[in-house]
Amino acid sequence: MKGQGRLDIKRVIPVMRKEFLQIKRDPRSLGIALLAPVVLLILYGYAVTFDIKNINISVVDYDNTAYSRQYVSKIEASGYFTLYEPARNDMKKSVEALRINKVRAILSVPKGFSSDLKNNKKTSVQLICDGSEPNTSTVAIGYVSAVTMMYSRGIILEKVKMRGVNPKNIPAVMAEPRVWYNPQMKSVNFIVPGLIAILMMLIAGTLTSLTVVREKERGTFEQLISTPVKPLELMAGKLFPYVIIGFVDVIIVAVVGMLWFKVPFRGDIIAFLLMSVMFIFTAMGMGMLISSVAPNQTVAVIGTVMATMLPSILLSGFVFPVASMPKIIQVISYVVPAKYFLTALRSLFLKPGVGFNVLYPEALLLLVFGLFFVAASAKRFRKYM
Repeated sequence: MKGQGRLDIKRVIPVMRKEFLQIKRDPRSLGIALLAPVVLLILYGYAVTFDIKNINISVVDYDNTAYSRQYVSKIEASGYFTLYEPARNDMKKSVEALRINKVRAILSVPKGFSSDLKNNKKTSVQLICDGSEPNTSTVAIGYVSAVTMMYSRGIILEKVKMRGVNPKNIPAVMAEPRVWYNPQMKSVNFIVPGLIAILMMLIAGTLTSLTVVREKERGTFEQLISTPVKPLELMAGKLFPYVIIGFVDVIIVAVVGMLWFKVPFRGDIIAFLLMSVMFIFTAMGMGMLISSVAPNQTVAVIGTVMATMLPSILLSGFVFPVASMPKIIQVISYVVPAKYFLTALRSLFLKPGVGFNVLYPEALLLLVFGLFFVAASAKRFRKYM
């Protein structure tokens, strides 16, 4: 049909005006759209954390000497472990506590621990971890190893001093790690920008997933078909009001992330605004495509959640590094729009001087995805005409 691909702003404006009126008549939905990301960000910002503390541990001290008690006190004073007293110094109870999830690890100090140290012999302690929670176990092993290394180093220095040698004169290689951009390695600085991308993918997709299918259910779809408006003009007119709402949403949750969770913002604000617009456009384009295919609002909502939430959480690098995934999964992750916005947000929040000159590949990919979704929606709508 001649002129199908051309946009006439005179026909787009009435569609936009109609959508604005529809939004105005439903203030509760607008309020939910603006408040839901804020509430979810605050809730999940506290719930999702990689800072594992207070790991329940049972200690079985077979030696029970001043040395072994001092070592156990070092473990307790580290602040990462909570000693489980009901099974203390009882291996049978400790094993049962590990089985029924009362503790996540058992620390066993062997008999002869003290005498070996006094006789300048090497000794070892045993740490039994719960493999059903590998993440907690890995963290527990790391913490115990670090405390043990510090305790061992203290004993070596004490022995050296007793022999009249100044420890400062002993040659040694010391690693001096420096962590840039997030020096305290706070997981909230890593989680909150990712959460903004995940939540906005869901909210933006859901907002537009109901637009076309709602017209079908209300019986007004035939009226739209009978008007001179072209498919692309209809999609543009329906999309624009929601892009504005989504853009405001992103700004609100970003400000909440900075003020409530104290996440720093060190990048370029213009780049943040441009990336936000492109991501919202893409997410809403996807919602529009789902809306044009779904037979009713229930299917549209379920389809949007399935298409946005799970891929965004699992394949965007939000929790699991994409580089650690199998090659085929890494290839699939390239079609997840949230991956590009998440990468951009983490860079913009934490790395100084990051701007559009660094993030333009992500921006171009988001634009391509957005145009594809809108074009596919328009093509789908054309079939009804």
